[in-house]
Amino acid sequence: MSKSINLKEVSKKLLSLDPYYDYSNAELDELDNLAQTLITQYTWPVVYQEWSHYLYTKCPTDEDVVRFAHNYFDYGYDKPIPDPLQFIAYFYYRVNVLDNQDAFDIFDSLAITVLPAAGLVDLIEEPLYAAETDPRIQAEIENWKQKEIKDNL
Repeated sequence: MSKSINLKEVSKKLLSLDPYYDYSNAELDELDNLAQTLITQYTWPVVYQEWSHYLYTKCPTDEDVVRFAHNYFDYGYDKPIPDPLQFIAYFYYRVNVLDNQDAFDIFDSLAITVLPAAGLVDLIEEPLYAAETDPRIQAEIENWKQKEIKDNL
């Protein structure tokens, strides 16, 4: 029987990893196994809820958001999520991709993985899809802005 792991602690560990650190293959395997154990123990919907909460509440800087995006891409990109437009829009809402090439690259990678998997984008029909110009993403960015205004009142 495997040992129970803590959802919040393990999520924090995985989501705050430095994406540019030169991890050994053994370390990468250990981290992959840890992510899979977490998902197996808690189920993906519970893990996603924790991870999105982490993004929305524990990533105050652009660097934190970009780091989260890299780690999410490594450990959760292929899993279905309940709010793909809102989730992807949050990245573009938080970080100006025109000033941050790394953000542009990882957010684009997430968008062209998450949105087609959710049936929201067909990359064969739209091979040059760009989330930052998608009217649905723009509408969700506006929703994030309005939420911020309401939260600050």
